[in-house]
Amino acid sequence: MAYGRGQDLRDSIVPRRAERMPLRADVDLRRAGDHRYRVNILDFSPAGCRIELPERVLLQEIIWVSLPGIETLEARVQWVKDWVAGVEFTRPLHPAVFDMVARRMKRDA
Repeated sequence: MAYGRGQDLRDSIVPRRAERMPLRADVDLRRAGDHRYRVNILDFSPAGCRIELPERVLLQEIIWVSLPGIETLEARVQWVKDWVAGVEFTRPLHPAVFDMVARRMKRDA
């Protein structure tokens, strides 16, 4: 099934693997061949996050998310609604790394 740019997929989303923690913090986002954008992360889990978008992204597009204190993470866009997207990290975070990053983002928010 193909979806267009910015199309809403909420009705076809597979249930989350982990509960997401509400959070408002700034992180860097980069698309292939593009510059970095400073974006707001809205919630966060070891498997992915929900972010506000500076521009439209495509479903299944690969993006890179820079979280404080760790290397940039590759992620895949799972759904898009207006100017918000849910992304899944290609490699989920280890629980200890997730806790450290969450603490840093809460402190910096």
